[in-house]
Amino acid sequence: MRRRKFLTPVLLLSLLLAVLAASYLLYMEEWGNFHTITPGEAYRSAQLDRDELEYYIKKYGIKSILNLRGENTGKPWYVKELKISKAMNVVHYDISLAASRELNDNDVHRLVEIFKTAPRPILIHCMSGADRSGLVAAMWKVIVDKESKAEASRQLSIRYGHMPIGKTIAMDHFFDSWKPNNAILLFDKR
Repeated sequence: MRRRKFLTPVLLLSLLLAVLAASYLLYMEEWGNFHTITPGEAYRSAQLDRDELEYYIKKYGIKSILNLRGENTGKPWYVKELKISKAMNVVHYDISLAASRELNDNDVHRLVEIFKTAPRPILIHCMSGADRSGLVAAMWKVIVDKESKAEASRQLSIRYGHMPIGKTIAMDHFFDSWKPNNAILLFDKR
C-alpha cells in the first residue's frame, strides 16, 4: 500500500513532464522554431514550409536568408526556398555546415563575410533550428552585437532545442574553443 502511494505522485509527475515536453516540441514544430537573434537585424529558424517562410518574410521584412544546410539542388524544400526568395526579392546564401562537425577557418570566414554584406534583416536557418542555427546565432551575437561569449552561448541551448549530447556536441566544442580574432572583433556593425 505504501509503495502505491509513492508511485502515484512519481507517475503523475512523469506524465506531466512528458506532456510539457511534447507540447513544447509541437509548438516549436508548428512555428518553425522561429526566434529573434537581434530585433530588426537577425532571426533564426528551422526549415520553414512555404506558408511559414512567406509569413516570416512579410512580417519581419526579411531581406536575406542564410541556409546552413548547403546547396541542395533538386530537393523540393530547396527549390521552393529559392523560388520564394526570388519572388519576394530576398537574397539567398548557402553554406554547408554539419551539426556533427566543428567549423573550420573557411566556414568562419564565409560566415563573417555574410554577416558583413547580407542585406538585413537576415533569417538564418538549418533543418531543426537548434544546433547549426544556434551556433551561428551565438557567433552573430559575439561578432555583430559584441556580446561576450558567455552571454552569446544562450543561443546554443535547450530553449531552442539544442541538446549538448551525442554528435551535436561538436557545436558546443567549437564555440567553447573558438577565439574570435581581432579582425572579427573589429567588425563594424551597420
